[in-house]
Amino acid sequence: MRQEPPSQQPTVGDTLTVVHRVVVPVGALVQPRGPADSSLATLVGTPDVRREGDSVRIAYTIAVWSPGRHDLVLPGAIVVRGSGAIDTLPDAHVTLTVASVLPERMVAESIVPRAARPWVERASSSLLPLAVLLVPVAVVMVAASLWWRRRGRVAPVEPVAVAGPAARIDQVRRWLAAGEATLAVDHLETLLPPGEPTDGWRARVRAIRFERDAGTRLDQLAREGLALLERDGEE
Repeated sequence: MRQEPPSQQPTVGDTLTVVHRVVVPVGALVQPRGPADSSLATLVGTPDVRREGDSVRIAYTIAVWSPGRHDLVLPGAIVVRGSGAIDTLPDAHVTLTVASVLPERMVAESIVPRAARPWVERASSSLLPLAVLLVPVAVVMVAASLWWRRRGRVAPVEPVAVAGPAARIDQVRRWLAAGEATLAVDHLETLLPPGEPTDGWRARVRAIRFERDAGTRLDQLAREGLALLERDGEE
């Protein structure tokens, strides 16, 4: 076993690392145990266990509590072999020299403990924070009210006139004149009322809409649909 040397001599309450190496077969499980005397040292966290060649390195991080020179006993680690056999290794011993935090050449019993400090109030009730917050809130509300009044009344929205039958027929004519037969047919399907003969016209449109050479026939159907829309508008 070896102890990693601290940067300076540890004092009561300090933490230090003690390293212990044990030879165990490959595949064995090593379970370390902490110091037995908790008044001398206590384990800080879980020991770090690492395989190094044919041995296992166990690093104990401990906190020391008793000043003077001591023999720290670390209980032997438990080894579980691959065959299932369980062994307990011998205890390990390490010599620790811990310095006291008390002044030198002073007997501990002669030191008089200091009196307890008074309780510190957790919180005190005060309306000052609320008053500080209310001032900017009131200023913002007054400014928003003045700005709202200066806006004046909201202008009413002018109603949008809906195009009548004559305007819709004229729009379809312009699309046909521009060669947009597909666009004209799409709108005619929406504008024409259901029933005969428009149902038959819609069936013929669906039959040729996605054909490659449907341009001329689709233009002819658009003109037929326009005639049906004009006749429906006259009625």
